[in-house]
Formats: sequence, C-alpha cells, structure tokens
Amino acid sequence: MGDESQISWPDLDLARRILGECTGAGVKVAIIDSGIDVAHPALDGLTLSDDVTVSCDGVNLRIEEGVGGDVYGHGTAVASLLRGAAPDVSIGSFRALDSSNHARSFVIAECVNQAISRGYRVINCSFGCRGLPRYVMDYKEWVDRAYLEGVQIVAACSNLDAGIREWPAYFPSVISVRGIDCGSDELFHSPHRLVSFLARGERVEVPWLHGATKTETGSSYAAPLVSGRIARLLSGLPSLNPAAVKPLLAELATAFPGDN
Repeated sequence: MGDESQISWPDLDLARRILGECTGAGVKVAIIDSGIDVAHPALDGLTLSDDVTVSCDGVNLRIEEGVGGDVYGHGTAVASLLRGAAPDVSIGSFRALDSSNHARSFVIAECVNQAISRGYRVINCSFGCRGLPRYVMDYKEWVDRAYLEGVQIVAACSNLDAGIREWPAYFPSVISVRGIDCGSDELFHSPHRLVSFLARGERVEVPWLHGATKTETGSSYAAPLVSGRIARLLSGLPSLNPAAVKPLLAELATAFPGDN
C-alpha cells in the first residue's frame, strides 16, 4: 500500500466514465460461498480462475482443487449477479458453505486466506455471522490481513435489520452492503452507518441448482453488484490506492434518501 506509483484519488469524472465503460477485465474476484455450478445456462460457459473447496472432517482442514459444483445454489446465484455487474471479471470459487448453507468460521478464514494468497483483489462475502463476541476475532484476523494487503472485502449485512451486528460486515474496513428495492444499476450510500452501501436485493431472479431459477430477496444478492462495481473501477484504475476504493465508491454513489 506504500507504492508511490499508486493513484491516491482520481478525477471523479474519470471514475464515473470508467464505471460506465469498463467491464472488470483483468480483475480477480473471489466468491466465498457454496460453490459455483459453471454448467448452469445462466453462467454461459464461465471458466473459473480457481475452484477450491475447504472442509473439515472434525479435526483437520481439507483443501481440494477442482471438485466443482454448487452444493446449495447460493454461490451460483452470486456468481451470476457478479458477472452481470462486471461481465469480464475473473471469478474464483472458494467453497466454504455446505448443503445447508452453513459454514464454520475457520473454514471461511481458510477460504479467504487462500484467495488473498492467490492474488484476488476483491472478495465477495454474501454471508454473515451473528454470534458470541469470541467469534469476532475469528473474522478480524483475516479482515485485517485483507486490509493490510490491499484486498477489498465486500460483505452482506443481516437480512433482518442492518443495525444487527454481523461479521464481517461490521468491521469499518469492510465494504458492507444492504439489499433494498431499487434498480440493478443503482448504488446508494449512507455515510453515518457501518453498513453504508445499498444496492438491489429485493425480488431478484437468480439461477439456482439443477438449471433452475428462483426469485430471492436478501443482502446476499446486493453484495455482488457492489463487488462488480469495484472490479470495474479497478479494471480502469489498476494503480488506484486500495485505501481509496471505499471512499471513492461512496463519492460515486447516490446519497440514500432520508439519511441527511
């Protein structure tokens, strides 16, 4: 993050133009989720940069490459939305969630660490943990590593109430997203909230298991829209200082009505 060649703050008109013109080419985004079904018609022959599954047999972590597939459907939905927001982004699947859409915190941590080590610039976390305070540190360790290495973490907040503390969304360095009823190309910002970004997450049609589609609602489906915007920015501004990404995104978003 101390590279003198980095752009600290770009011209806002240039940044807006990049958002409109760039497609995410050259940017790697990791999806930490339930896997991705690349055979789904909605993904139209997507080739993954990485296909990693992390699991635990009760004692040891197991890391498998290229086993493929989606065990729940959620990851396929997220990948489709990300690809729609940034068509040429390079997507990596890091499966942490099981067929019940649950995961252990240390499995998630290993997925994130794998993604950071493999050079991903954005990590999409369409999930959250709301539990005992001791679990916070399980998330803080890899959130801090991402921050120090210039990797953007995008996380969904609670579907019940954005004011409910969930992790990793409630860390200030994380780009936290709430799903609302708006257009898929709209992005709003609430400057005085930890969950400060808002994007479309209501009644979203997404691909699911076995070639099916579903209509879903949740912050999970808003997060990849924001990850896609970040990928487009980084595609056009590859030397942008990582610390500038979140405040720049806020400047480019629309003030959320009622938050003045």
